Amino acid sequence: MAIILAILKFLGILLLVVLFLVLLASAALLFVPVRYVVEFQEGKPVRLGFRVSWFLKAIQIRKSVSEDKVYIHLLGMNVRNLKKLFRREKKQKKEHKESHDTRSPVELVDDLYDEEKKPEDSLRKEQKGKKVHVKTDYENKEAGKKENKEKTSRRNKKSFSFNKISSIITFIRSYEHRSGLYKIKKEFIALFRYLMPDKIHGRISFGTGDPCTTGWILGAVSMFRVAYTDGLTVLPHFEEKIFVAEGYVKGKVYPVYFLRLFMRGYMDDDIKRCIRHVLKMI
Repeated sequence: MAIILAILKFLGILLLVVLFLVLLASAALLFVPVRYVVEFQEGKPVRLGFRVSWFLKAIQIRKSVSEDKVYIHLLGMNVRNLKKLFRREKKQKKEHKESHDTRSPVELVDDLYDEEKKPEDSLRKEQKGKKVHVKTDYENKEAGKKENKEKTSRRNKKSFSFNKISSIITFIRSYEHRSGLYKIKKEFIALFRYLMPDKIHGRISFGTGDPCTTGWILGAVSMFRVAYTDGLTVLPHFEEKIFVAEGYVKGKVYPVYFLRLFMRGYMDDDIKRCIRHVLKMI
């Protein structure tokens, strides 16, 4: 009896440890933030660099401003170097197998016999290749069907479907989907605000050469809150055609927010009704 109790105790402790590790991993996935940094420097075009890291840089994706390559690091190791190591090991195994390939004398004689026959086989293949293939009626019909399908697909691409536009307009104006569309719009605005960076530092100078269009762009940019953040300077040039941007953007995103967003959309009947209707239209 004591042995059975000891085994049950050991299994219970093991189960608790596994459950704790699962909870720890799920908490890390949901509550450890994904941090990002986007850098931009003056150039033609503007040179961009970024760095995305998660779980104390255990997973990191980065691209420097001066390079075009994107590097992926897992636990501080470059994924490309790991791929090269695996390929090298495969090559070494293949070469090892080829070097230790032993064949019987009968196979070697067969190879010599095949080599003597090779010129005759090549001549026969050349003669077969010179034969002219005559298309049958069935093949002509199939080719005609393919051409008709290509023509109809081109017409469908070029044609402008007014029925779809009218169905979209009726979908937006319908009273049944009004509350669902309002909730979706509200969620998108909240998501856009959530994805905004925590810190912005830099300088943007722009000008189109025309004072009218430059003023219009400046007014459009001034409508957003980003234009008034500390550390960001926006300088318009009304009489010069110019675009210069340099600085960096820094922020973080918690994955638990997207889980909450999904759950809110899944539990809401109005949003689900709108999504079902959109899927039917597609």
